Amino acid sequence: MKEKLDGSLKSVRKALQIFELFTIDTPELSISDLVRKLSMPKVSVYRFLRVLLKSSFITQDRQTKKYRLGIKIFELGSIVLRNFDLREVAFPLIVELSKRSGETVHLGVLDNQQVVSIEGVESDQSLRISLPVGKRVYLHSTGIGKAILAFLTDQEIQEIVRQKGLLRFTNNTIIHFDQLMKEIQLIKKRGYAIDNEENEHGIRCVAAPIFDVNKQVVASISISGPSVRIPHSRIPELSSMVIETSQKISKAHGVSLKR
Repeated sequence: MKEKLDGSLKSVRKALQIFELFTIDTPELSISDLVRKLSMPKVSVYRFLRVLLKSSFITQDRQTKKYRLGIKIFELGSIVLRNFDLREVAFPLIVELSKRSGETVHLGVLDNQQVVSIEGVESDQSLRISLPVGKRVYLHSTGIGKAILAFLTDQEIQEIVRQKGLLRFTNNTIIHFDQLMKEIQLIKKRGYAIDNEENEHGIRCVAAPIFDVNKQVVASISISGPSVRIPHSRIPELSSMVIETSQKISKAHGVSLKR
C-alpha cells in the first residue's frame, strides 16, 4: 500500500512540474522541450501527457504539435481570481491611480520568491509600459518587488537572495547584498520603493507595499512608465499618489478580511 501511495505522489509531483514549465514567456512546449526539461524518457512524458490531455489540463496544437495549458487550467484560475479578494478590492483604486498619474499601474503579490502581477491598468498614452498579468519579476530589481522585500524579515530576505541571487539586468541593478540592505532601510523610512531603470533600460517605477490586518506585507502596487516621462523631479508627486492608494487598498482589504 505504501509503495502504491509513494508512486501516486511521484506522479502528482511530475504532473505539477509539467504545469510549472509553462510561463507567460513560454506558453508552448514541444515534446522535445518537455523531455529535456523534465529529464524523463519520452515514453514516460507521453504517458503523463495522455492523461492531462484527456482531462483538458493540457491541449495540443494540431499544426505545430506543441503543447500548452488547457481550458481546465483556465477554469481553475478563474475560480482563484474570482475569489481573490485583494484583486477585487484593489481594481477600482488601480484604475483611479492610473488616470491620476497618466501611467501604467500594477498590483503584484509574492509567490515562490518572485513577484507575480495579478492585476494591472495600462496607460492610455502611445508610449506605455506593459506587464502581462501572470508575469513574474525579481524582487531586488523592481519597484514592485522591493516594496515587498523591504517589509519581510531579515531571515526571509537572506533566504530569497540565497535562492534567487542578485542578477544584473542593467547597469543600475543592485547586485551587492550590503547595498540592497541599505536600499531596504531607505524604503522602510520613506514608505515607497523606486526602480531607477534597474530592471529595464528607460523604465522608471515608484511602488508602495500593501498590508493585511496583521500588518504583514501581502502585495505591492506600482506606477511605471518611460523614464523620460517620470524624471526624478516627479518622484515626490508619484510616491505620494502610490502611498495614498496602497493605504486605501490595505484598509479596504483589512475590512474585507474581517467580514
